Amino acid sequence: MIRNYIKIAWRSLKRNKTYGAINVLGLVLSTASAILIFAFISFHLSFDDFHEEDDQIYRVVTQQKRESVSYSFSAPPALGLVLGQQFDFEEQITRQVNEQNAQISYGDNQKLVLEEGISYVNPSFFEIFNFPVLSGDVASTFEEPGKAAVTEEMANLLFGTTDVIGNTFKVDNSFLATISAVLKDLPSNTFQESQVFLSYPTVKDYNEWYVDPDAWGGITSEVICFVKLKPGVDPADVEKAMLPFPDKYRPGSTNKHTYFLQPLKEMHFDPRYYGPMPERTLWTLGIIGLFLIISACLNFVNLATAQVFNRLKEVGVRKSLGSRRAQLFWQFLTETSLISFTAVILSFLTALLFLPYLNTLAEIELQTDALLNLNLLIFCIIVFGLVTLFSGSYPGLLLARFAPVKALKGKLAGLTVGGLNLRKGLIIVQFVISQVLIIGMLVILKQMRFNQTADLGFDREAVLIVPIGTNNDVADRSSFRQQLLNQADIENVSVCFSPPASGFGWGTGIRMVERDEPEAFHVSVKAGDENYLETFGVTLLAGRNIRHSDTLNEIIVNETMLSKLNYTSPDEILGKYLSVSGNEAVPVVGVVKDFHNSSMHEEISPVVIGSFDNVFFNYAVKVNPQNIKAGLSQIEKTWAELNPDQVFDYGFVDDAIREFYESEERLLSLLKVFTGIAIFIGAMGLFGLVSFMVERKTKEIGVRKVLGSSVAQILWIFGKEFTTLIVIAFVVASPLAWWFSDQWLQDFQFRVDLNVWIFTAAILLTGLVAVVSVIFKVVKAATVNPVKSLRSE
Repeated sequence: MIRNYIKIAWRSLKRNKTYGAINVLGLVLSTASAILIFAFISFHLSFDDFHEEDDQIYRVVTQQKRESVSYSFSAPPALGLVLGQQFDFEEQITRQVNEQNAQISYGDNQKLVLEEGISYVNPSFFEIFNFPVLSGDVASTFEEPGKAAVTEEMANLLFGTTDVIGNTFKVDNSFLATISAVLKDLPSNTFQESQVFLSYPTVKDYNEWYVDPDAWGGITSEVICFVKLKPGVDPADVEKAMLPFPDKYRPGSTNKHTYFLQPLKEMHFDPRYYGPMPERTLWTLGIIGLFLIISACLNFVNLATAQVFNRLKEVGVRKSLGSRRAQLFWQFLTETSLISFTAVILSFLTALLFLPYLNTLAEIELQTDALLNLNLLIFCIIVFGLVTLFSGSYPGLLLARFAPVKALKGKLAGLTVGGLNLRKGLIIVQFVISQVLIIGMLVILKQMRFNQTADLGFDREAVLIVPIGTNNDVADRSSFRQQLLNQADIENVSVCFSPPASGFGWGTGIRMVERDEPEAFHVSVKAGDENYLETFGVTLLAGRNIRHSDTLNEIIVNETMLSKLNYTSPDEILGKYLSVSGNEAVPVVGVVKDFHNSSMHEEISPVVIGSFDNVFFNYAVKVNPQNIKAGLSQIEKTWAELNPDQVFDYGFVDDAIREFYESEERLLSLLKVFTGIAIFIGAMGLFGLVSFMVERKTKEIGVRKVLGSSVAQILWIFGKEFTTLIVIAFVVASPLAWWFSDQWLQDFQFRVDLNVWIFTAAILLTGLVAVVSVIFKVVKAATVNPVKSLRSE
């Protein structure tokens, strides 16, 4: 019986090649998209799940409370030491210091800047995390200073072999490190980015503060503390034990710290602590994948019902010869299963073909084996079963229920649900899906353009940030700056900590001399010399710029600082003395116009600008925008002359700002592709409905042509129906899209408005797709000779 079903199904599909091809194409596109989305989501959900007992591993994070709460994935350097010495909650505890853009010298005086940096870790780091050792030893050697472990990839890059035990390299032109172990290459689904590890006692050569047992006075993003709790230990008990730490070790501080344990599994997803992949992005993509499959299934139903007329006589003959409803139903379901099975196989091959494109688009590193696993196989089986059942049930039941006499006469009454034609209802659902995706894509696109083009209050174009490196005394900095200013395409140079808007910030407290208590709010310190304002084009509203000084002796504040201090005029604060981060109080000599000191996700903070010489880590170089390439060449040449022992490294400010929105940009890139697929699938659905309508109205069209109707008038017969469907879909889609878009925009403190033009564009685009989808079929029917339309067998 099953063999007979398959044989008849194959013959039916051969007779209706267009019907089968369109169904297969729609299902292939939707299922391939769903497979890629599933692989993308699975990849991110798998982050760091390969560590043994990963549910017992936590990162110590900090919440800082002033007027508002800020979040840091770091903790004071001394916290890990105290936690390990005073409590026995943990099986293991480790501190990790990440030095970004570290320079190493190796081999025959070769130098390399590691963008992913290096990590200083305790031996317990390799006991908590399962990064397998290929050769050598980290358990004992990492107790000693100057020991290093590298990955296979890094060993091959530096020395051309993995047999590197005993080899040495120099870090930051400062100290030697001896390789004592080689690790297997790190998987791509881990938080760990650096491929060079140094023993923690070595960190004193980088920054002695990180090994100071009293280092409680601040938090830096370079320091991370991990703990692996003993089985049965409640994280809440550890958090309770850490509650007294701020009062005990940071007495008198207005920056109230609270320390929490963040599960390892949440690190990748929590945007408060700079998790790179918010869960809402995964949910959004998952819903889009579901929408695409639903849309393809709706296509199937529409195209199947469009073919019903062609099969009425077949059904009548079968029923007259004794076929039961169940047999007819299973016959049609078999046809559906053949299409679904073919589509799933082709979609899997399509997903493999487009996997590299997904990697480029989403900036991930999925390998082919990501699509060759049991979970994905189960996913494909579920998709196959649901598509077959959902797409084949209704058409099968529709065909099976016809009375033989009516079927042989070719009569079919319109099936309605609640007074609305079911096929039109399905098209409305497709329109709703398409319009929601289009509106969402346009909203994200508008916000991203706003992020990149909005006036940030400073000049970000053609400004380079060049790390100062090891030659960081006053004379070296002054010499380099002067040499650059002698070049034709260099407009200005400033020595600073970071650009006005940066992911690396220094937040601290302040106290006004005339007030008894420190201020309750948090300020952002922008350490820069007297050239900072001019280099970045920051507008001075009142007072004057700071004067040249090698030490902090005066400061500038921004407008937000005025409002926080309850001043109404810039002149009121000029001459007032402020103490920043416990430093000696200095006068305020100027007020600048507010600028965005972080991303559009955050409000503008109170800002202090001054010559905090101890944190001058970068040069900011403004080059001629018309000749950036020549300016860059001049900087590199000057650097090589004055710093021959250091690799020239740089980055553009506008590139750094774009990095604020990497997650959103990835979502937008994926959404563009999947929205396009949804529109295409929807267009095929329209074609299916038009086919159904043309089949039903062939004689009506013939009669109208005989009575003198033009092609345009006949087109309007169909056009008015589709116009109604589009408008109904828009009425449903608009509030849904508005709600989803508004929820997404809430993550931005500075966001675009949801104006009428976004929704107008969506309905116009949907209308254009509808016109393109139906006009060919309708025009073809409208231009057929009426004699053929009215011919009766």
